[in-house]
Amino acid sequence: MKRTIKLLLLFIISISVPALLLANENNEAKKSKTKKNEQTIVLQVNMDCHSCVQKIEGNIPYEKGVKDLKVSLEKLECELTFRDDKTSVDKLIDAFKTLGYKAEVKKEASPNQAVKTDEHHGHIH
Repeated sequence: MKRTIKLLLLFIISISVPALLLANENNEAKKSKTKKNEQTIVLQVNMDCHSCVQKIEGNIPYEKGVKDLKVSLEKLECELTFRDDKTSVDKLIDAFKTLGYKAEVKKEASPNQAVKTDEHHGHIH
């Protein structure tokens, strides 16, 4: 009787382990597939106050394809992760324009380049 139970347990374990490994492999494949269409960009945005941040955070995440948004008032930039099969950089820039902000893909600044800041940057609160 004990031997039968041991054999049964060994049989169950020998079937379960490969099934678990296969399920984990399929799960990893699904994760990599969803990440494949995602792109992250940094946009320089002419915001100047916390009201601007709230307006951006309250609207941009609801644009089609947007997966993540990080807004930095200190750096005047927004980091966006989006699905490039659902939207594009131009469409996202247009979404900022609709809110009254100028957004452009951030270029690497040289150390000698000063950041110019004007109050309210021409947008309406």
